[in-house]
Amino acid sequence: MPTNTLSPDEDPCGPGMKVSHSSRWNYGLCSRSWFYEKEYGWRGLALPLLVFGHAVEEVVCRVLRESPELISANAASHVLDSPTHQKTVVWGRRDRQETHIDQRPESEDKWLGPKLMLFDAAPTDIEEIRKWAHARVDVHWPRAIEGARIAWENEANRSGNWDEFMQARGNLGASHAKNALDMHIEEVLACLEANGGPTLESWRKGIRPKISAPDGRPNYHAIPHPFANSEGPATLAECWEIARPWFVDPEAGSFTQQAMLPEGWFQGEYDLVYRWEGTPRIVDLKASNGTSEWAAAYPVQMKTYAWLWWASHDHEMVSGLETWYMGAASRKKYNLPSQADLQKMQLELNQFWHDHMATRGSRDITNYPPNPAPVPSHSPGGGEVLEVKDPSERCKACLWANICEGSGEKMEISSAEWEDVNGTSHQFSDLSQVNSRVNVFGTISTWKGGEWRHGGIAPALGIWSGGASIWVSSYKGGPKEIPEGLHVGSKVRVINAYFAKTRKGGLQLKLDDLSRIEIAEEAKEGDIVPSSLPRINIRGRVMSLAKGQGEHNFGSWKRWGASIATENGNIDLSAMNEDIPFISAEINRGDEIVILNAIATAFGAKLQGALDQLSQIAIIK
Repeated sequence: MPTNTLSPDEDPCGPGMKVSHSSRWNYGLCSRSWFYEKEYGWRGLALPLLVFGHAVEEVVCRVLRESPELISANAASHVLDSPTHQKTVVWGRRDRQETHIDQRPESEDKWLGPKLMLFDAAPTDIEEIRKWAHARVDVHWPRAIEGARIAWENEANRSGNWDEFMQARGNLGASHAKNALDMHIEEVLACLEANGGPTLESWRKGIRPKISAPDGRPNYHAIPHPFANSEGPATLAECWEIARPWFVDPEAGSFTQQAMLPEGWFQGEYDLVYRWEGTPRIVDLKASNGTSEWAAAYPVQMKTYAWLWWASHDHEMVSGLETWYMGAASRKKYNLPSQADLQKMQLELNQFWHDHMATRGSRDITNYPPNPAPVPSHSPGGGEVLEVKDPSERCKACLWANICEGSGEKMEISSAEWEDVNGTSHQFSDLSQVNSRVNVFGTISTWKGGEWRHGGIAPALGIWSGGASIWVSSYKGGPKEIPEGLHVGSKVRVINAYFAKTRKGGLQLKLDDLSRIEIAEEAKEGDIVPSSLPRINIRGRVMSLAKGQGEHNFGSWKRWGASIATENGNIDLSAMNEDIPFISAEINRGDEIVILNAIATAFGAKLQGALDQLSQIAIIK
C-alpha cells in the first residue's frame, strides 16, 4: 500500500527522529546548517512560493479525484470533498482528551461518489476531456490559493509580501496545474492504447486496491463503476478511472498519509503512484521549471522513493521514476536502481539514522562544521548544469549566517549584565550550567498507576519530599517501565524529571520517556528538595518563531514560542494562553532580546524556558 503511517504507540523512534530524503540531502549541503535545524529546531522562512507549490499540487489532485462523466466542468470545487468526522480520544484524565479527525470514514452514506449519476452528454474524446480538466483547474484554483494565503499568514516565520508575489507569479499557478493534467492525460491515452492494461477485468468487477486512489468512494466499495462495461475493448471513460494514480487525499491532514518503514526510522510522501500497468511507477510533482540547484537533488529523491517502496512492499521493484516539472511542462525520467543499489542505499540511510537522527538531543555541534557545498544551476526541466557558484554563495543566502562562525557574518551576542528602564541590573544565566532535569527522593502520598500511552507509562502521583507535597505526572508518553507494587507509602526516587507549573501556579514535576521511577530507601547525592520553580535570565538572538492555536474540551488554546541563540547555548521559549506576553507580536527573527524570570524546564532532551506572568521580555534591537 502507498501509506503505512504508525500511531504514536507503535512508533519506535518518535517524531523528529526519522530520516527523510530532504534531511539527508540538506546534511550534504552544510552539516552546520543541518545541525541548527535538526538539533536546535530552528525553522526556515515561510515564503509565499512554498505554499504556492502546495496549492498547485492540491488543484492537480482535486481534478484527478473527479470524473468527467460524473462532475460537470463548472461544478463547485467542494462537490466531491472527502467526508470527515471528529472523534475524541481520551487518555485518562479530562485534560488528556484530544480530538482527532478520521480522514476516511468507511460508512458509505458519508461518500458522494457512489450516489453520482452519469451525464447524458459527457466528454467522449481526449480533447473534450482536456478542456474539462482545464475548466476544473479554473474552478479549484481560487479555493486552493486562498487556503494557501491563510496558511502563509498563520506562519510565525512568514517572510515576503503576498500581494507582490501574486502579482509576479500568481497567474502561473493554474497553468502549472494544467500542464500536470496534460501529462496525466498522456497516461490515460497510453492506458487506452494498452486496452486498459492488465487490471481492466478486475476493475470492471469492482475490485479495488487495499489503498485505492481517492475517487469519492470508500476503500471497501466493491460495486462496479457505473460506466464499467462487462466486455469489449476499454473505453476512454474507463481508462480515465483505471489510470488514476494514488495521491494524498486533498482533505487528509498534513503528514497523515505518509509512507513509513515498519521499523519507523524513515518516512516520505509520494505525490503520485501510477499502478494501471500492473506495477508501481512513482511520480513527483514540481511547481517549477527545474532550473534551481534542487534539480540535482531530485534524482536522489526518486531513487530514495524507489528504495522506500522496495523496503516497505516485500522487495517489490518499481517500474518507473519520474519528475514532472509543471513550470516547464516536461517529464524527466530516471534510471531505475538495481537490487544491489537498493540494498546499499538501505545500509547508508540506516547508518545515517544511527549516526545523526537517533542521537537527537545529544549531538555535539563540533561534529557538524560549517562546510557549505557549491551552488549549481540547471537548464529548464532539470537538465544540464549551466553554472556552479562558489560555496560562499550558500553562506550569503543562509538564514543562520549571523550566528555561524564559518559564514564571515557572525554577530556577537552580549553576555554583559543588563540594566532595565528602572535602573535594576540583571545577570544572565549560563545555559551550559543550567540543568532542568532533576532527581527527587520522597514518599508516595497519592498514587494512580498509569496505562501504556504514547510510547510510555503515564502514572500520576504525589510525593512528600522535604516537608512539601509535589505533584508528579506525565506529558503524553512517560517512562518505559515502572516498578511493580508501588503504593501510597512507597519510598521512591523520581529520576530525570523536569519542572513545570500547575494550573494554579504551583510546582510540579513532569515525566517523559527520559524519566524513570525507582524504589529507594534514602536520598542519594545530587537529589534535590524542590521548593520553587527554577528561574533563569537570558539574552540572545531570535532564530525562529512558532505559534499555534486550536480547540480542546475546555475551550480554545494559543501558544507562542521562539528559539533563542545565546552566547553559551540555545534555548526554546514557550508560552501558553494568558502567559503569552503582549510584546511577542513585536518580536521578529533576528531581534536581540532579553528574557527575565523564565522557568527552566525541558522538552525532550532540550532545555526550555517557559514564560508565565512573572516573566518579562525586552527587545534590545
